[in-house]
Amino acid sequence: MLLLILLFTLSACSRRQSESSPQESSPSISAGQEETAQPETEQPETPDAAANEAILYIGTRDSDFTIYPMTYEGVLTPEILIAGIADLTGWDMTLAEDVITGKGGMSVCFADRSTLFTGPPDPQNEEFFMFSAEQLAQTILDSTQKTLQMGFTGEGGDPDALDIYYYMEGEKPLELPDIGREWPLDQPYAW
Repeated sequence: MLLLILLFTLSACSRRQSESSPQESSPSISAGQEETAQPETEQPETPDAAANEAILYIGTRDSDFTIYPMTYEGVLTPEILIAGIADLTGWDMTLAEDVITGKGGMSVCFADRSTLFTGPPDPQNEEFFMFSAEQLAQTILDSTQKTLQMGFTGEGGDPDALDIYYYMEGEKPLELPDIGREWPLDQPYAW
């Protein structure tokens, strides 16, 4: 009798495992996020780091951009790229809200405490030293624009076709009165 109970228990346990296995594996096959999570756990075994690399562009359209590779985990988002610029340069690139992505482009809202509004950190990173508030603002805005355009334009696409809009908290037009610059909500950014 004891042997029968033991066999019945073992049979029930293996039935539960076989029933739960397909349920656990089928979402990872059908959900895009789950699929990307699997290679991350296998990444140390396979040298497929290209799937987790992005490029940051720091500079201005007037003086050209310097390219910096960046690694990231998960799915690439505008917020990851902007955080990458912050980590690299030492600038506070805090966003007031997530970047809005739509048919017309991307809209970025920097928080009031970001370097764009408060000025450069003290001390500044020597490699990204800014001599004026105008140079700092143009470099932040141009670098963010170029990095997002290059990061989210498909292969063979035109990065300049992806419009980037900037605005301030409260859905106000971006204004930098210290340097006499402002950008309307309905027009893409251009210095």
